[in-house]
Amino acid sequence: MTHSRPDSLFNEFPAVSREDWKKKAIAELKETPYDNIVWHTPDGFNLEPWYSHEEKQQHLDIPHYKPVNSWKNCHQIIVDDPEGANKAALKSFELDAAAIEFQITDPSLCSPENLSKIFAGIKISAVAIYFSGNLPPAEVLLKNLLTIPGFTGTSGGLLSIVPAVSSREDAELFTCGKAIPEFRLLGIDTLPYHEKGSTAAQEIAFALAGVSDCLDRYLEAGIPADLIVSNLNIILAVGSSHFTELAKPRALRYLLGHLLKAYGTSGESLPALFARTSERNRSLLDPYTNVLRLTTEAVSAILGGYDTLQIGAFDTGLSVNPDVAARITGNIHLILKEEASLDRVVDPAHGSHYIETLTKNLVESAWNIFKEIEAQGGLAKATDNGFMQSIISESEAKRRKTLDNRKKTLIGVNRYPWPLVAEQEENIEALTRAAEKLPEGNEIAGYELLRLKTLSYSINAGRTPSVFIWMLGDPAMSFRQAAFAEDFFKCGGFEIAGRAALSLEESSYNSALQAKPDIIVLCIAEKDPVPTAETITSTLRSLDAGTIMIMAGKPPKEHQQLLNAGIDSFIYTGVNVLEMLKSYQHKTGVK
Repeated sequence: MTHSRPDSLFNEFPAVSREDWKKKAIAELKETPYDNIVWHTPDGFNLEPWYSHEEKQQHLDIPHYKPVNSWKNCHQIIVDDPEGANKAALKSFELDAAAIEFQITDPSLCSPENLSKIFAGIKISAVAIYFSGNLPPAEVLLKNLLTIPGFTGTSGGLLSIVPAVSSREDAELFTCGKAIPEFRLLGIDTLPYHEKGSTAAQEIAFALAGVSDCLDRYLEAGIPADLIVSNLNIILAVGSSHFTELAKPRALRYLLGHLLKAYGTSGESLPALFARTSERNRSLLDPYTNVLRLTTEAVSAILGGYDTLQIGAFDTGLSVNPDVAARITGNIHLILKEEASLDRVVDPAHGSHYIETLTKNLVESAWNIFKEIEAQGGLAKATDNGFMQSIISESEAKRRKTLDNRKKTLIGVNRYPWPLVAEQEENIEALTRAAEKLPEGNEIAGYELLRLKTLSYSINAGRTPSVFIWMLGDPAMSFRQAAFAEDFFKCGGFEIAGRAALSLEESSYNSALQAKPDIIVLCIAEKDPVPTAETITSTLRSLDAGTIMIMAGKPPKEHQQLLNAGIDSFIYTGVNVLEMLKSYQHKTGVK
């Protein structure tokens, strides 16, 4: 990559130092603290919104290990029927698949007979073949694969670690693997940690620890370090925090260089990096927003330099026809390659002061975590003694808090939900079961289960709990409060019966109660909203004692006065939205 700065383009503009920029930013922010625009990352370090050439000397030397930024587009096929898997594999080539992952559901499906059916009509040398799932012993699988004509020339590999039995069997694995030199025998999968809620730096550290464990194990079996490294696949999830996910593989490659050097490798080869788009943030109820998430994640993975990319389906088949979903998902790869030409530049983030700083911070954080894991005796021992779960639980609790109070926005989940379509209403029970089976660290499960519960109640009871929003005072402020309240309750599946700017007149009370709402939200934008709120609440309670009265905004000093008048609670930015919606479900009879 050539970096040039023609003086003719820049000599008319004076150089701006980072300190000058920061002073200008603080002046523009006025009373808003500068800290408000500093990103306090989930990994514990801070990132400012702008970095300059002054940080260039701190940039890390990230190794480039491939001449072009090409990647293999990998399709996952769940194998429970050999003929069906073969049909799905052949169809995937229509979507430009260059790699296939066969996720095996039963070891018996890997018999020579079944493998022959799976690979019928497939030119094996032209595609990378990966295996995962419920596999037979690795040596058995390899011997069965060698019965398939042409399999010795394939690439790909195993996407899970081979269970440890003995050093003798570890050595035999590599003996079997000699016949398939491009097929990687070892997989280090960080996805289970990601699904539980791990951060980017933690996942880098877990990958390093997995590589370290692997090297220790197979060196003991007498396998040369370079041969072990050349047989490694590292599987990482790609989330939707674009710059972080772009920087993650860069940071990992940098640290791998140091780790492998410590083990005495020649440095001629590195583990292959395999990316899967994250399932952690995939919405069941807003599938088309998932297309945007997948696209962002795919761009991050490609620009980060992964060797293989697997873009998961944007829908489970409960909201969108599976064939349509597969086609749209496949087109993401095609557009990014053929139209966006993202394969033309190796490491395009190189030289970006912001991303280089982010990469450096990830490296430092990940290395500290890696050292803690090594102090526990390595990844396997740290997992067994609960250390891994303890550090993930801590980060997950922090992340969960940002989701529950909506400081982190998931479009269609905890903000701006879209009404269910007819197919979703028909499949509501299946959607509920799918949400209930999601992993503990899943970001969408809490909100979508909450919403599905309300919608199921509506179908069975023939009514939906409803909310009326009463606005009063400064229109600009009261309308903002009303928009907040409307979005708040829609995330719980509540129906908005109406919202209106009403004065303190008798007809206003009749208007508010006309649709017989379960809840009335008061959005009062006055300097002292307490007297007005007290009057409205007392009057409404006398007209309909069963209506739940809520006030938008933080509780004032006189909040007890309002609670005595009949206000049930207050909703505002920073409150635990999920828990409050659950309480409103209970109060409105949703079971």
